[in-house]
Amino acid sequence: MTTVRTFFILGIFCALSSVAIFGAVSSVSITQSGSASGNCTSNVQTPAFFNNSANWGSGASQIGPGTVVLFCGTFTGTAGQAGFTFQGSGSSTSPVTLKFDTGAVMTAPYWGGATTGAINCTGQSYVTVDGGTNGTIQNSANGTALGNHQSSYGLFFNSCPDAEIENLTIRNIYINQGGASTSTDVGGQNTGDISLQGKSTNTKIHNNVLSNSRTGIWISFDSGGDASGIQLYNNTINDHPWSINIGADNTNSTASGVSIHDNVISDWSNWQFPIATYHTDGIIVYNDVTTAPIGTYSIYNNTFTGTLGNGSPTGYIACGETSACTIFNNVMVDTGSYACYGYIWLYISGGPDYVYNNTLIGSSTTSGSSVAVTLDGSPVTVKNNIFLNVAIGLHDYATLNLDVVASDHNLWLTTGGGAPQVATNDSKWITYSAWQALGFDANSVTSNPLLSSTYVPQAGSPVIGRGANMTTMGISALDADKVGTPRAGTGNCTPGIAGCWDAGAYAYSSASTPPPPPIGVSATSK
Repeated sequence: MTTVRTFFILGIFCALSSVAIFGAVSSVSITQSGSASGNCTSNVQTPAFFNNSANWGSGASQIGPGTVVLFCGTFTGTAGQAGFTFQGSGSSTSPVTLKFDTGAVMTAPYWGGATTGAINCTGQSYVTVDGGTNGTIQNSANGTALGNHQSSYGLFFNSCPDAEIENLTIRNIYINQGGASTSTDVGGQNTGDISLQGKSTNTKIHNNVLSNSRTGIWISFDSGGDASGIQLYNNTINDHPWSINIGADNTNSTASGVSIHDNVISDWSNWQFPIATYHTDGIIVYNDVTTAPIGTYSIYNNTFTGTLGNGSPTGYIACGETSACTIFNNVMVDTGSYACYGYIWLYISGGPDYVYNNTLIGSSTTSGSSVAVTLDGSPVTVKNNIFLNVAIGLHDYATLNLDVVASDHNLWLTTGGGAPQVATNDSKWITYSAWQALGFDANSVTSNPLLSSTYVPQAGSPVIGRGANMTTMGISALDADKVGTPRAGTGNCTPGIAGCWDAGAYAYSSASTPPPPPIGVSATSK
């Protein structure tokens, strides 16, 4: 006899079967011609299929939640073409995924324009772009010495929250040659590798290789936009004046809980001039109004190499204007001439900011001008850092001893082997000893840190046990060093400092590798 239980189980089976039968198609292949190529051997379509909204939905042959769209071969676009545009959304458990086959390339003289690029999304959610092994987006003729000087983007997403962008190589969106003071090219202003506009909450951008455009990752949350929960990590970003820019200009905009970590950032040499057009920064976050909600950012485990140059540099990390940043475990290595603001710049009505366990190595050529941390009205705590080859330790455009909540357990050293000066109100300079007399840096030192070529403290280094124990901050990533070595008292502590850590981004016991060198650039300044 058939039981109620049997009918119930059969009913579930039928319901699940109907989802499998009548849900969106599981996979679609796209090639430029619609013919089989590479791993695109079944259900092969042309790009027009992806860009037609009639082919999106829950029908058995439509693109929808859970569909993987595989791109194969080379897609050659015309100048200014908007390549592919998502026409629908995925779901929290089943995103729509656009994946590049091995060797797949999208190339055009320049993709898109001021608000479009090679891959676009407007008003959709839960979409993924996966470059696979080596998927590439590139322009072939956009830049100073090339045939076009146009706005262009690799990816342009407008109010597409819960997206994921991974494993892509995006290059040559704009090849600029602005290394000389006589440079006049401003055509690269509105170019970027990855641009997010409006509401971009909970988006992840990771494991991408980005080079040659105005901005590597450009996130604008103007006019009530929201960048909260964004994670940017494990990206290699080279040859941009702004490597990562997150900003807004609206009191209704917010960006809380943003995480920027484990990125490798280098080379600003081709974007120095004209100075009215391009500023050079590694990571810059801001909201240009003082009454907006505070944006909160965690910036950690990043590596910066190269010089910001002598054009209009700001900082390897710039945080301000209603932004509050916790900055730790970063390594900054200046390889040239740097003469403005500060390696870390905290400015205008932001904060509170925290600067912990960073290793900053200034260049010997900057000994007369380099500034470790510059403030402009932001309250800051500075602890457990190594600041080597800096002429000025702390500089404030307001009142330094009021903006600095605490500064201690650091190592400060100039190229000449002495203590750096401290400056306040632009023109009031005080000696390091006078700074200590105000109650700051009582447990800090001004001696050779004895670092290896990979910036790890060696035996006998004065930074071993120099740092304060910061576990009470409740930041799990801070409780380990840049390569994940747990921070704990090892018995090598400086007497009188209980439960101490080592100062700097690396613990004494770490076996770390040096920051990778800047990847090759496509153009050189003349």
